[in-house]
Amino acid sequence: MYLDLDKGQKFCNILKLFEMNKADAIQIINNQIGNNKLSNANCNYSKINKGKEVWWCNIGPLRFEEELNLLLASKSGISWLCIPKNSFKNLSSIFKIRLDKNVVDLEISSDRNFKYLQDVKSGGTGINFKQFLKGTFTD
Repeated sequence: MYLDLDKGQKFCNILKLFEMNKADAIQIINNQIGNNKLSNANCNYSKINKGKEVWWCNIGPLRFEEELNLLLASKSGISWLCIPKNSFKNLSSIFKIRLDKNVVDLEISSDRNFKYLQDVKSGGTGINFKQFLKGTFTD
């Protein structure tokens, strides 16, 4: 029995993505785009939820007044969504708001066969985030 290096490399890349954190994701994308556009301050990061095929984010309403970057990690890489400032007005009429924390409560579908990159949170309006996708990046 032998190890197929291509398969072994793919397995290692999947493990890296599984163990990745926000700082790693920011570094990978910044390295690939050739500048330091992304920072801890202007990004939200999420891995796929273990119980449901979604990326879950709680985002303070004021974050939507500036450019907002969502880094969504999966087995295939990091999807980078860049939402220009003030893209959404009257957040409570578009998204589910968690009143206990005063945050926008997003569940973005990670299921490529069902509403991929759409907000599927009950109480939201199903916003499709595909228009904000800048790309999917791997290490």
